Amino acid sequence: MGKTVLNAFTLVELLVVIAIIGLIGAYVLSNYGTFGEDQKLKNAVLDIQSLLRQAQTNATSGVKCQGQGGATWFVEFTSGTELNLMCMYPAGGGLNFISGSLKKLPFSGNISIDTMTSGINSCTFGATNTVTFAPLSGAMIASCGTGIVTITVINNKTSNTKSLKVEQGGRIYAQ
Repeated sequence: MGKTVLNAFTLVELLVVIAIIGLIGAYVLSNYGTFGEDQKLKNAVLDIQSLLRQAQTNATSGVKCQGQGGATWFVEFTSGTELNLMCMYPAGGGLNFISGSLKKLPFSGNISIDTMTSGINSCTFGATNTVTFAPLSGAMIASCGTGIVTITVINNKTSNTKSLKVEQGGRIYAQ
């Protein structure tokens, strides 16, 4: 009669495997929340980029503002938590009329604009800042200075930031 050998795991081996699975699970779970916050930040930057491109496209293609041609399109940064797409059109007597907000972009949750710079100038959010696109040429003009406009968006929960640049030639890109 031969001996029968049983192949099995010991209790120590099972406990080591369960501990490793627990550590991996805790790591994945903690990074899942950060991933969601990073996606919110990325989406906010893409929304700003889209609004700026809409203003630029409207200006270069001659889209009318309130039924008036020759409109200048701009994005107004009224605070760190909301943007407005607006336009200004010429009226009689050398006056310009500014439309109300044609499209609002509010940020939700922990997302806000941290800084906005134009060249070496830092824009303050106590005043209204704009990025304007001239009719037909689409030339970009910032209200707080000349040069490349850099908009830094922050997630206040994670302190992660992402930047968006608007160049004089019209290129708008996220970093």
